[in-house]
Amino acid sequence: MNVEKYLKNLITAVPEYELSPIDKKVITFEGIEKFIFNKLNSSRYKVAAYPGDLQQKMQEKIHYCVGNKLPIHMSVPFGGYKKWQLPSAPLPDWAEVFNFVLLRDFLAPIAKAYKYGVILEYFSDEVFVARMNNYPQKDLDQYNKEFENIIAYLSKYLPKNMSVKTSKIRDQITQKEILSRFEAAIPEIKGVFVKLPKTEQEKMLKKTERNYQGDLSKLPAKKRYNILLDSTLVHEVFINSDWDTDVPWAFAKDMIAIGFRYTKSWGLHLRSSRGSAVQFWIGIGALQKQNRGYSPTILTYQQYLEALKEGKLKKEKIEIFKNKFKNLNEVFILTA
Repeated sequence: MNVEKYLKNLITAVPEYELSPIDKKVITFEGIEKFIFNKLNSSRYKVAAYPGDLQQKMQEKIHYCVGNKLPIHMSVPFGGYKKWQLPSAPLPDWAEVFNFVLLRDFLAPIAKAYKYGVILEYFSDEVFVARMNNYPQKDLDQYNKEFENIIAYLSKYLPKNMSVKTSKIRDQITQKEILSRFEAAIPEIKGVFVKLPKTEQEKMLKKTERNYQGDLSKLPAKKRYNILLDSTLVHEVFINSDWDTDVPWAFAKDMIAIGFRYTKSWGLHLRSSRGSAVQFWIGIGALQKQNRGYSPTILTYQQYLEALKEGKLKKEKIEIFKNKFKNLNEVFILTA
């Protein structure tokens, strides 16, 4: 099968899950809640075992949805931008498509068995990214608009009883309000940061510099440090403060969150595509060439550079979307 046919089939062949004898036995003797829990706990899709407190949260949310005759509502909180160093930036690429396909397959069994269906909701965190990582707001707006359009297009290829939607934190809170909450929380977070070992501080600052759009290397040391410190503190406020009081965003009572890294107890740690666990917004999608075909994967920026340097990446033109989306007219092929 050539690349064009493979991708067309990957996108348009809607998974029609058939309940196995074991599935039917679980539903009959242990109930639909146990069946749903088992499918969300599938070793085929998860990267790491879910901790006990996360399993308890899952069970509580499943019980709430089933008891109230609600769809199983899966949320995907994500950056809402494309990592600026990637050639596809500032717009989405095949990484976003491959993530959708994986999650569609992951949730298909539940949509088949559960009367009230499944909602998959992508939840953009872009409201504070311009403040944190120096991304131009116009780039963030372009990314989110294109992402919404891609998801709307892909929504044509869903199993029965499943729907997909896109949302943003700014749908629930204004940028002005969220940034004011961030500013109020920064002093306390800074107090925690300065007490960390110097090695830990330096590690966090270096991570910030990798994500910060722009070259800071020529700035005076003190100015560079202050920029990186401010960016780091904004990130830590987002992760560790109570800015989201009364803002349920991707963690409402009926929502089970999905993550792809650093999920701890807040979300299911899943693969992001069949061949990767890289967060789709900081990676670039590629098809990995295999003996009998291809496998969708997502490369980090470093993996992309290394593959490019080693001559393992080539582009192939694709006509599936008929020039509808800028970064989906070509796809990278990764060879061994």
